[in-house]
Amino acid sequence: MPQTIDLLNKALEIKTASEWARLFNIVPSAITNARRAGRVSPALAGNFAIELGEDAERWMLAAQLESKQEIQLMDRLRAAKPEWRKR
Repeated sequence: MPQTIDLLNKALEIKTASEWARLFNIVPSAITNARRAGRVSPALAGNFAIELGEDAERWMLAAQLESKQEIQLMDRLRAAKPEWRKR
């Protein structure tokens, strides 16, 4: 399964984070944070895909699946440690 970080890295080979941010009308830190997290949001993945001539739906689905996995891990953490937010 393709990972959105691969799409991001491909995009950053073409333009800098600042150039992409100007094109998408977002702050550059959104791209930096995505890179640090190792995944891209579905909206950002779709926009990168369009600009790179890739299948936007495929990349948006990949991003959504990556996001869902993280949510499931957080749910598991909450179930294991119900008092984790009380500290």
